Order: sequence, then structure tokens, then C-alpha cells
Amino acid sequence: MPRTGIQMPAQPHLGGGRAWWIWAIVVVFVLYLFNVQTMFSVVQGSIQKTLHLTTQQLTIIAGVYTWAFAIFQFFGGAFLDSFGAKKVLIPAFCLVTLGVFLYGKADSYGLIILAQLVMALGACVGFVGAGYIGGKWFGLAAYGTMFGYVETSSSFSSAIQQPITNWVLGHTTYQDMFVYLGYFGIVLCVLALLFVKNPEKVNNSGVNPLKVVFKDLWQIVKYFQVWICALWGGIAFGLQLAIGVVWAPEMIKHAGFSANDGNIGSALCWAGLGVGSLIWPRWSQAIRNRKLPSLIGMIIVTIALILVVYIKLPLWLAMLMMFLIGFGATAEMISFMISSDVAGGPLTGTSAAFVNAFMFIIGGILMNLPSGLEKHGHYVMYLPFIIASIIAIILIFIQKETAPRLKS
Repeated sequence: MPRTGIQMPAQPHLGGGRAWWIWAIVVVFVLYLFNVQTMFSVVQGSIQKTLHLTTQQLTIIAGVYTWAFAIFQFFGGAFLDSFGAKKVLIPAFCLVTLGVFLYGKADSYGLIILAQLVMALGACVGFVGAGYIGGKWFGLAAYGTMFGYVETSSSFSSAIQQPITNWVLGHTTYQDMFVYLGYFGIVLCVLALLFVKNPEKVNNSGVNPLKVVFKDLWQIVKYFQVWICALWGGIAFGLQLAIGVVWAPEMIKHAGFSANDGNIGSALCWAGLGVGSLIWPRWSQAIRNRKLPSLIGMIIVTIALILVVYIKLPLWLAMLMMFLIGFGATAEMISFMISSDVAGGPLTGTSAAFVNAFMFIIGGILMNLPSGLEKHGHYVMYLPFIIASIIAIILIFIQKETAPRLKS
């Protein structure tokens, strides 16, 4: 029983080949939707040229998905908790696949926006759905570890996706590429229809879906500790997102190195995220402690940020700092474990979605802060990152220990 006093529900025998197969299908879906979205950075020039879009329109296209995803995210986890994997994830697979086809067939600005909204609606239960499946099919004790595997897979896939996409675009158009990806999505939909479900029947007969969702969300927002872990977890992931996607190349260039070195720094940031995802959740579970690993992770991020921004480092050491930023930021995975500890098994999906939504909201804010301070020089423009990491450390100090006690 966790220290919150919530009794965990009994579960059937879990694990085995069937569990791994179902989990693998959902993880491949996560990689599919994640890579389709990150391909935008590669194909945006072609989209702008083909559809005759302005730079502002291109920026709006990029932003629509992030904010729509964050809003839909609040509801995705509650739907999983209330209606189970089969009734939620199969429509999600279909929506993302439809969005991919729309992307490939879009011949106007409006259709591209629609494609982003459709994909965001399906994707809102992707990452959380993989964590939910891991918790249901492998047990809540393995919840954080399985979530870590999902994060590792996503991180390493993002590191190799860009060169592969560039190679594909050398042999075909972006429209055809998305159509081919849509066919792959159909295969995933069929696999989901055949195999994806909960290990036990979810009883939801005679319930009002929206009433259940808002009721579950209301249960989550009443937990102060969930708000705390959502905020510091959001800062940790937000820093990773902001630096790994946008600012790592600029930080490396400001340190006196080349643009190519900056791209390597960005890749190392994601590599650090991948390695850290294998370590932090497992360590937290092994020592039955959430605060200590979280605290160490954020201290690593803070020190690495200070060193790479304010200290003149040799190239190899600057690259090591980029790796450590990603590695330390992955302690954000523990925030999902904390939310599950506090909310309990029946609200695992809702709590994870709540935390994940904050991660993308805060990530979007942090991603845009340095550009407004650019005129003051790089010593000032990256200061919000360091301040945010210190705030996260303070929040972790405030966070109560929630790890379940060992049975005596």
C-alpha cells in the first residue's frame, strides 16, 4: 500500500509473451506518431514551397499540434481509465493514420491544419497509452520501468529519424512519403484491432463518457502532490524538449563551436534522455524512493546548464554537458511514478495524462523564452532555463515521498 493510504486493486497474473506483444504494438504506435510529427522539421521547407505558405503560416502549423495535443491530453488518460485500451487505443490508431493520409494528400493550408488536429487527437493517448498498457499488463510495480522503456525507444528513434527522412526525400516527395506511412498505419490499426486490450474486462456499462472523464480529472486535480510532480516534471521534460529540439545547436555555437557540432550536441541530448530512461525509474523502484533520484537528476541538469552557458569548455566537455542535460532531465519519468503512487491504480492513465499535458505546456513556454531575450546576449537568454531548473529542485524538496513501502 502506498503512503497515501490508497489500496491498490488486485490484478491477474501478468507478464509473458502476450503482454510483451501487446505492449510492443502500442510502443511501435508511439514511435510512429512521434516520428511523423518530428519529420515536420525536415519537410517544412517542401511544404512551404509546395503550398505557397508564409513563414507565419508554417509556424502556426507547427504550433497547432503541440497545443492541441496538450489540451486533448487532459482527457486521454481519463478515457483509458474509464473505458480501457481496446475502446480508446484502436480509435487513436485510426485517427493518427487518417491524419497521416491527410498530411500526404493536403493541397491547402486548411487541410494541413486539419491533419495536425486529427493526429493530435489520436496521439493524445499514445505515450500515456503505452505507459497504461505497461502498468496493466506488467503490474504497477513495473509501471515506471516500462514507461522508461517507452521513453528510451522514443529518444533513440528521434536521433536516427532525421537522416533516414532526408534519404527518403532524396528518392520521393514528402506527399508520397506520408501516404506510404499511412499504409503502415493501416497495418498497425489491424494489429491493434486483433490484439490490443486490457488483461481484464473494464466494466463501463451504462456510464456517461464525459461525466466519467470529468469526474476522474476532478479526482486528480484535488491531489496537491500531483500538481507538484506535474510542475517539476514539466520543467524537466520542458528543458529537454526546448534544448533538444531548438536550442542545443545555438548553445553550442554560442560556446564557440560549429553548426555541425551543434547538431551533434542536440543528438547527444536525446541520447542522454534515452540512457537516463533506462536508469532513473528502475533505480527509484529499487530503492523505494522518489525524491532522491529526482533531486539528483535535476541537480545534474542545473550544473550542466551553468557550465555549458557560462564556462568556456573544450568541445568534448561541452558535448558531455549536452548528454548530461538529457540524462538528468529524464528524472522527469519519476513524476509519472509519483502521480501513480498518489492517485492509485484506477486513475493511473488519468494521472499520467495530467502530468504529460503539463510537460508539453511548460515545454512550449520554455521553448520560446530565449528568443525574446536574444538581444541581451546568450548569457541572459539562457538564464530562464537555469532559473526553471532551480525552481524544479525546490519543488522536489517540497514533494512528499510517495514510494510504496515494502511489505513486512
